[in-house]
Amino acid sequence: DEKGVSPVIGVILMVAATIVVAAVVLGMLGGFNPPKKTYSVAVTASKTPQGKVTLTFIGGPDASLVQSFDGKIINLSLNATPPEEPIDDLDPIVGDTMTSDYSYPDGAHVVVNATFKDGTEQVVLDTYV
Repeated sequence: DEKGVSPVIGVILMVAATIVVAAVVLGMLGGFNPPKKTYSVAVTASKTPQGKVTLTFIGGPDASLVQSFDGKIINLSLNATPPEEPIDDLDPIVGDTMTSDYSYPDGAHVVVNATFKDGTEQVVLDTYV
């Protein structure tokens, strides 16, 4: 009758050890935090006939939550002038546009980040024009 006691205790100990290992791994990974909200806003980039980059804030469901935009236009050509131009003149007003100060050849890399009212930041445009 006592032979059945050891396998049951062994299984219980194995399950307990598995739970402890899972808790340690979960604790190291940061626990069960809720996922960050992904905001839905749109910014477009186009080029003028003179080669300048124009950004337009199109809007979206979360447009009213945008606090500011920043980012940069990167000229990927060798010995480029300017090599990089900051994006700081685009206002968080739907329909607002910003045109670069410089002309860029095809292939300029445009990255626009939005800062939202809750303090989070998100890339809203990453493209080549």
